[in-house]
Order: sequence, then C-alpha cells, then structure tokens
Amino acid sequence: MNVWGRLLRPLWLDELPMLWNWVKGDLKLVGVRPLSRQYFNLYSPEMQALRTKSKPGLMPPFYYERTTPNTIDEIQASERRYIEAYTNAPFRTDWRYFWGIVGNILFRHKTSQ
Repeated sequence: MNVWGRLLRPLWLDELPMLWNWVKGDLKLVGVRPLSRQYFNLYSPEMQALRTKSKPGLMPPFYYERTTPNTIDEIQASERRYIEAYTNAPFRTDWRYFWGIVGNILFRHKTSQ
C-alpha cells in the first residue's frame, strides 16, 4: 500500500467519492458495490444479469455476513442472497442489512481487505 493508502484507508477517507455518489443519488445506502468491467466479467452470466437489475450501494452485502467471503463464488452467493431478498422485500431487506452491517462494523470491527 502506498503512503496515501496508508493514510486514507484507516480513516475510510477513500470512501468519500462513493459517499458523494450516494448524495447525488447514484448509489443506495445498502447494495452490491459497483464493479469495474474486469471484475464484472468474472461473474457468472446469471449474476451479471441480477446485478444489473439492482442499484449499486455504498455498504456491500458481505459486510452483513458473519464471515467475509474470500472467493468469487462466496461473493456471488452473498450478493445473490441480498438481491433475492431485496427483490421480495426492499425496505425490510435494506433495514435488516443496514443494522447488521453497522453492528458488524462497530462490534466485530468488520472492514474490507
């Protein structure tokens, strides 16, 4: 990690552009994170289609999980659970995920790698 990364990451300042996108309305508070074309192409065609039906979010669903997914299959499974739950009950799903994520960040010190 470079000097700027060591300064910005622990303070979550690297998230400021995403926060700005949330304020503009381009992102939801909870949802799958936006991906570069390179990473998007690693997803199965079915998950690519599911992801494009869901507005991206600032707080990713894997923050809600007890254990952080490590493989692309685990990440896709976590995102699938969120998207399918969101499709059936949008407000309830985001409400539950939001408070689960906040709890994981505050009490389990969950962060992205």
